[in-house]
Amino acid sequence: MSGTLRRLWFDRVTITGVRDGSDGVFTDGKPVTIVEDEPAKVVLKGLKASEQTFFGTDAYDAKLIIRNGIKIPAGADIMVTDVNGQVTKYKRASRGYAGYVSHQEVAMVRDEKAKEES
Repeated sequence: MSGTLRRLWFDRVTITGVRDGSDGVFTDGKPVTIVEDEPAKVVLKGLKASEQTFFGTDAYDAKLIIRNGIKIPAGADIMVTDVNGQVTKYKRASRGYAGYVSHQEVAMVRDEKAKEES
């Protein structure tokens, strides 16, 4: 069933996180790519025009549906390319919840300054 479900996922995601590393006596986080160009599905929630402020922010909650077997840490950066080629960056992601047989879910937030597309 999970293979059938994934055929309906037209979004592509790249997820990056931070791996602890050390440089002498200093502990430093090094960016690491967890997955790249992975099929997934983004489900928007909480997207209401009445809740948008006039301070120029574009903020809403979303949920990422992606296959099991990928360890997604809390705070990972998630770049989503939708079927139309539009790229959206999400931050403040939760750790993946893999309690389903067919997939896992990651809560994420898009929260950035609104800007005009050229």
